[in-house]
Amino acid sequence: QIIGALEQGIRDYGGKIQLRSDRPANWSILDGKQHFVEPDHLNPAIFDFDTIMVGAFKTSERVHTWWNSDEVFELMKFREPIEKMGLFTVDGLIEAFDLESKQRMSFGDKLMLIEFIKLDAFRPMQHYVDSYKRFAAQAQKDIGTPCNLLFAEGISSVLMSEFPVEACCASSWRTRSDVISWYEANNYQKELMPLRYDYAKCFTIIVPIFEDKLDEYEKAKREAIGCCRLQEI
Repeated sequence: QIIGALEQGIRDYGGKIQLRSDRPANWSILDGKQHFVEPDHLNPAIFDFDTIMVGAFKTSERVHTWWNSDEVFELMKFREPIEKMGLFTVDGLIEAFDLESKQRMSFGDKLMLIEFIKLDAFRPMQHYVDSYKRFAAQAQKDIGTPCNLLFAEGISSVLMSEFPVEACCASSWRTRSDVISWYEANNYQKELMPLRYDYAKCFTIIVPIFEDKLDEYEKAKREAIGCCRLQEI
């Protein structure tokens, strides 16, 4: 209920919701699982969250107007059921979309690739996000499909810090094969990954953008398969 109220509040203050996911079973972990699921009590997971929401505002001033509002102040009084919570801002690179856009649901990107990063060294990771943006710009040439890079930068401000997120990269894609093509490309594996392994702790996942539509899709898929079997009989 609290996450839903935050989502509605962002929209009430002129923001957009680009992603909301609270079903980790639907996430595809590409790397960093040890930072999501605690391997043992001596090595606690640092990104052990089970909900992700990406909201967007036109300006940082609008972000802080929403965050400092009476509505959010009252809502945070009831956050006790949420064990840990982190809210961070990062500068966006393209115009934001909203989940409620039916046109985008039909024809747009369906998946989001997100990297949550805890820095061990600042300068190499600044080189990382700068290179990330450069490689994303040439993705069409390198892998044959565009990379719609939403953001790739260090955290610009911290509203609530109960997870050690210090940089974040996110991009949207039409298909899983497009995401994997980007992730397995030479630029990513040979240029970006070494910087991550040497100078940061990272959790990288693929998340369905329209998570609430997955049940409808699976139901339609089962019905289609059932019809095919009936026709075969």
